[in-house]
Amino acid sequence: MQSKKLMRMFTLGLALAAPVAFGGDATAQLTCPEGTKQAGSKADGLFCRKQELAGSSFVAHGPYRSFHANGKKAAVGQYSNGFKTGTWSFYDEAGNEYGKTEFRENNYHGKRFLYFASGKPQFIEEYQNGLKNGLVQELSEDGKVVHQARFENGKEVAVK
Repeated sequence: MQSKKLMRMFTLGLALAAPVAFGGDATAQLTCPEGTKQAGSKADGLFCRKQELAGSSFVAHGPYRSFHANGKKAAVGQYSNGFKTGTWSFYDEAGNEYGKTEFRENNYHGKRFLYFASGKPQFIEEYQNGLKNGLVQELSEDGKVVHQARFENGKEVAVK
C-alpha cells in the first residue's frame, strides 16, 4: 500500500516538474539544436522550440530544464519533436536526485527509478511503450528486495 502511495507521489512530481511555458527568461542558457530557439522561463521551465512544419505553432525540441523556487534544478530532460525522450532526471528542492525515468515519445520506455534520500534505489521498474514490461522491484534502504513482480504488456504475470 505504501509503495502505491509513493508511486502516486512520484507521478505527481513528474507532472509538476515538467511545465511548459512560452515566456522568456535569459538567466539560464540551454544549448539548443540548430533551427531552434530557447523559450520558457526559469520559473516555468526552459526548453528549446522549433516551428512545426505544418503551421505557425511551435514544438519543444532539444534540452529541457525546470527549477524549484529556490533556484535549484527540478527536472532535466530532452524533447524530440514535442515528445519527452531519453533519460529524464528529477530533483528535490535540496538538489538531490529522487527519480530517473527513460522516455520514448512521451511514454515510459526503459527503466524508471525512484531513490531514497540516501541516493540508493527504492523502486526499479521496466517499461515498454508506456506499459510495465519486465521486472518491477521495491527495495529496502539496505538494498534488499522487499517486493518483486514481473509484468508483460502492463499485466502482472509473476510475484515473488
